[in-house]
Amino acid sequence: MNSLSHGFLFLCGLTWLLCEVCVGAGAGYWTPVWLYLAGFTVMFSIMGCLPLSEKTINTAGPIFTILIGAGIAYYGVEALGYGWLGAALRLLGAAMLVVLGLISFTGREKGAAHSH
Repeated sequence: MNSLSHGFLFLCGLTWLLCEVCVGAGAGYWTPVWLYLAGFTVMFSIMGCLPLSEKTINTAGPIFTILIGAGIAYYGVEALGYGWLGAALRLLGAAMLVVLGLISFTGREKGAAHSH
């Protein structure tokens, strides 16, 4: 991640999505939990375990942030039928994560241009 604040918000989004899939699992929907665990394993294999270049890791971080935002947005759209406040908060959080991922891409390009 490009900065400590981006990493913190990334982990907040990751935790938020985990809470959403766990609530679904409590209702009997286990497929999202298995998808989350598979994505979590792939994500941390790429970002922390595999010996990859820094460029690859800095590209994977924003992509996973956007995917996490898309997952929360899915739960926000699903919640529209149950109440507007919960759906609006989910959609706002998802939008923030997607914007964060896009900012990470643009911030990386600017930082790379200044460092050379």
